[in-house]
Amino acid sequence: MKKPSLCSSEIVYRGFFDIRKDRIMRADGESFDYTCMVLAVDAVAVVAQTTDGLFIMNREYRQAAGEWVLGCPGGRLEKDEDPIKGGQRELFEETGYWSDEISILGCCYPLPSLLDQKIYFLHAKNAALKSKQHLDPFEFIDIELKTQNQIEKEIREGTNIDSIMCAALWYKSLASC
Repeated sequence: MKKPSLCSSEIVYRGFFDIRKDRIMRADGESFDYTCMVLAVDAVAVVAQTTDGLFIMNREYRQAAGEWVLGCPGGRLEKDEDPIKGGQRELFEETGYWSDEISILGCCYPLPSLLDQKIYFLHAKNAALKSKQHLDPFEFIDIELKTQNQIEKEIREGTNIDSIMCAALWYKSLASC
């Protein structure tokens, strides 16, 4: 299948993420504008477990949703940062926990219709508390240790859930098979 041709591209907004407007042309010659978000770096989501097997979860205030949302630690990678190193860094900054036993479960594009970012899903085993949190000014995160049953119960009950966490847990369940 042939990709549409790119006629023009311009950044129409710069900020935490950029917004780009592309003019693309289909094979039949019809052209139209397409708007997307540009982050230019990938991200990680970490399914982290303590030595007791409890999941280290974030209850994070998300301004866009205006709600506290249950999710897993993670965030944007630095330019050219290795996903495993970035996952260790994000886990440590957001929770104070550290793991040397961390592996990649898989990766995907979470919203390819609007966003250029790929997310790597990681599993961190035997994480131990080493420090207090080191949060960015816009991060509001409470740490919760949960069993898998407690997480599944919150999902079933309709708690505010980050869909990235659901994808991360799904990748983890595939690795356990």
